[in-house]
Amino acid sequence: MKIKSITLILFLSLFISCKPDVKEILQKSFKKCQSIQNGYYEMTRYTTKLEVDKDTPESKYTCYFDKSKNDSIYSSAFHLKHYKNGKCKSEIIYTGEEFVIADVSDSTATIMSSSIWAMEIKVNKFKYPLYSPFHSQVSSPLPQDIDFNDGKHFYKFIGEETINNILCYHIQSNETPVDEKDSPIKTIKLENNFWISKSDFIPIQYSLDVIGVSNSDTIFQYSKDVLTKYEINNLNDRSILTLQSIPANYKIIDFEPDNEFVTLLSIGSFAPNWQLTSLTNEKINLTDLKGKYVLVYFFFKGCYPCIMSMPALQALHDKFNNKGLKIIGIDPLDENERDIADFIAKRGVNYTILVGDEKLAKEYHVKNYPTIYLLDKNGKIIYAEYGYRRISKILLKKLFLRKFDYYIVEFYTIRQSH
Repeated sequence: MKIKSITLILFLSLFISCKPDVKEILQKSFKKCQSIQNGYYEMTRYTTKLEVDKDTPESKYTCYFDKSKNDSIYSSAFHLKHYKNGKCKSEIIYTGEEFVIADVSDSTATIMSSSIWAMEIKVNKFKYPLYSPFHSQVSSPLPQDIDFNDGKHFYKFIGEETINNILCYHIQSNETPVDEKDSPIKTIKLENNFWISKSDFIPIQYSLDVIGVSNSDTIFQYSKDVLTKYEINNLNDRSILTLQSIPANYKIIDFEPDNEFVTLLSIGSFAPNWQLTSLTNEKINLTDLKGKYVLVYFFFKGCYPCIMSMPALQALHDKFNNKGLKIIGIDPLDENERDIADFIAKRGVNYTILVGDEKLAKEYHVKNYPTIYLLDKNGKIIYAEYGYRRISKILLKKLFLRKFDYYIVEFYTIRQSH
């Protein structure tokens, strides 16, 4: 009996001692990615929308890149191609001095000088997915040394798995969620997974999985980037990262901002009229609301900042609906009215929701969501704002006088999201 017990103990000790050191693997992977200066890769990205049901559409990308330490816009010069259903949809080239958007549909290449349009390039940089461990100066989302001892990150070895015929260590990282005060969404899961090649410690695949709860409604946010091919530190021909790589048949266009989208509609101008259908199939016309202050709010279901702003708007509705303020939510992107109705109901929203279209959003210069306009009783714009701000103090107080009767519209706000 003692011999069997000793044998079992020895077996367990051997098993435990053979278990890979998670911290060492992650540190080696970080060091490997830090050593990468240039290269080529092919990547598939899977994502979900920020909705109730998981949905994982995929896009494929190819990219040549060369790191730069002193660039304040991107950390690499790159040439990125986006493929959908096997066809190239667009090419993005960043030379360090120019940013080029090559549109396959009309064979045009729009060039933006980084010295002139740096802010515009930065604003849109997250539209173009790059394989972050290769491009990021800190090899994000791989952990840095400080993450191993901060008490917020917990790492677990899951096992060995094969990804694209490469044997990998699968390591899971869970971070203790820290929800901001007054946030209507409570984060219950914040998890990264890494699949790191056993042979060269390249992260072949990584994913982010976030789950939150808002008004008993579970919200998923998921993304996964997978390398299907890579070659590092052997970029011999750098012309692929220059303007020479623009296809010869493309028409070159210098970037000019679309004046219609440079700013929101001007304060003091009349808001464009509309007639839209509500979720209860009621036709509502903006001109019918004359005599009321109207807050027009553009949103869509998959917009996290929009979800975060809804409680503040509902509070405004509850307080001022009977005092002359009408809140109108317009969804110009989602088409299924039943889904929109379910989405709204789960969040306890009972102000008016209308189904719009992208043409109306364009008329209102909506380029970010949410977009908010406050109109006076004659339909003139008296306040306009992009984005969402964290509820804190009253940002805006508009005093409306009518002889001796007055009230203050309190606009609760939130910090601009990134």
